Amino acid sequence: MTLDESELLSARILVVDDLPANVDLLSQMLAGEGYTAVTGITNPREVAPLHAREPYDLILLDLQMPGMDGFEVMAALKLHEPLGYLPVLVVTAQPSQKLRALQAGARDFVSKPFDVLEIKTRIRNMLEVRLLHKRVEDDNRLLEQAVALRTAELRESEARFRALVELASDWYWEQDENGVFTKVAGPALEMLGLGEAAGDDKDAGAQGGDPAGVAARPHFNAEDRAQLEEKLAMRRPFLDFVYRRVNADGSEQFLQASGEPKFDETGRFTGYRGIGMDVTGRMRAPASVAPGLERFRRALEASADAILLVDRTSMRYVDANAAACRLSGYSREELLALGPADLATDPALAARRSEAFDALIPGAAAAAATPAVREPLRRKDGAVVQVEVQRHAAQADEGWTLVEILRHAAQATPRAGA
Repeated sequence: MTLDESELLSARILVVDDLPANVDLLSQMLAGEGYTAVTGITNPREVAPLHAREPYDLILLDLQMPGMDGFEVMAALKLHEPLGYLPVLVVTAQPSQKLRALQAGARDFVSKPFDVLEIKTRIRNMLEVRLLHKRVEDDNRLLEQAVALRTAELRESEARFRALVELASDWYWEQDENGVFTKVAGPALEMLGLGEAAGDDKDAGAQGGDPAGVAARPHFNAEDRAQLEEKLAMRRPFLDFVYRRVNADGSEQFLQASGEPKFDETGRFTGYRGIGMDVTGRMRAPASVAPGLERFRRALEASADAILLVDRTSMRYVDANAAACRLSGYSREELLALGPADLATDPALAARRSEAFDALIPGAAAAAATPAVREPLRRKDGAVVQVEVQRHAAQADEGWTLVEILRHAAQATPRAGA
């Protein structure tokens, strides 16, 4: 960090001596060196008020003055310097007072009669130190203002983010690389099944009796919870994962979570963050559409073909008719806890089910369906049967649904358009 010569020569300098001749001598010497902001006074009582109004970069101060000596002037200056820095160069004819002057706050001293080269050098050195010190103070002040402004912006941004999260979801969480939760908004721990209030079936059997009111806690579907914990352990993002829990009153609740892993600039895993919401209402039909659903159910039950409806978000069955139950060997309640992957015999085919579903969506507006194909289906009893399957996608208010129409291959007859 360096100073421009113009900055140095424009520094504010005050010459203080009770003898006008000494004031003129020093002022003329400074003017001859190119300094342009030199003031000279003979009344020491004016020093502190002048410095308080507009601080000087250097004060050349005589110690021996009537009415108010240099030590009293420095004491008055300290009242206006909160950091205690006095830009004072003492000019004294008594060498014995040099130590006392430094202890009083002076930065340097020159003996009378002074050597012109020495005092010029000391003045320049003191000004360089003072101006650089002021520049550092200014830079620090600007830095503090910038940090304060940026901090305020970050707080405002975080407040907006949290407001949006609250509008778009029921809870938000962040955790570090060790799984310790660092930020939680809403009932995140309970809803993720990771908090003390969540409970699970393992708690109920861990000890005899019901030591902590475990029976009164909601219990998460073990398979769903295992899948969620696996996703977290794999450090992979997941979107709209739906899982279930049974509340103490026996009612079933559907919860949906999305999360993503966090990594630093070196690629090191630093934790997880995510959002979630209660989607029970979406997964269940509202009362206002019950009559229509009843007609739909009667139509489903009347069909000789097995019909299964799959929710795209969870890739689970959301409805099944009686023919689907007979074909698969599962009850309707059991099917609603499963998905297409559970009835597939080929793991590779099951893994591609979501992609195949998505491929149907662009043609949904034209009611496009896949041609009928033959596939193996694994029944509940483990038997594998060949079925003829036709699929198409349908959109509802709550999202996309895959409609699967199945018929036992032994009973299949050519279908129109197949």
